Amino acid sequence: DAAGLGDGEVIDDILTVYLVMDNMSKQLGSLFIYLINYREVFDKMVKELRANPITDYKSLNKLHYTEMVLLESLRLAPVLLRGTRWLNKSIQAGKYWIPGDCQFQYSQYVLHRIEEYWPNPREFIPERFEKGIPNVDSFTFFPFLAGPRACLGKHVAMIAMKMTLSMLVNNYDLTPVP
Repeated sequence: DAAGLGDGEVIDDILTVYLVMDNMSKQLGSLFIYLINYREVFDKMVKELRANPITDYKSLNKLHYTEMVLLESLRLAPVLLRGTRWLNKSIQAGKYWIPGDCQFQYSQYVLHRIEEYWPNPREFIPERFEKGIPNVDSFTFFPFLAGPRACLGKHVAMIAMKMTLSMLVNNYDLTPVP
């Protein structure tokens, strides 16, 4: 009995942590590919991480640029490339009519590259998240999915990625070699 949880709940919690860490490692791998190609972003993020060591939960709030870099990485290289939902009723999605009682698939990868919402959509521009997540009502950015089936571990993943980047930057020389 772990803190009053049943066996099934403990197993679910362990699985959730595993999935968060597995997806986080994939996301950090994608992030480093972008950082190698965008040296000015890398340098600015490293400067912020070294100037603001993580000492407690509140210190994570000082990593504003690092969060922007992570969000841009999630936009361009989402862990989940697509999702599927079952529609109980018909909907109008923009100019498209989608009948009810069917399966609907969508792609975060494609949605995160629509030029109408993301100017220069293929460019790695963390500053587009300077004022938070743009277009939040349009469902054009949802790397952790959205609504009642959104990823329960999204906050844990963001914290873990910031902590991992901080530990790497403060303990190793990550300067890309030409």
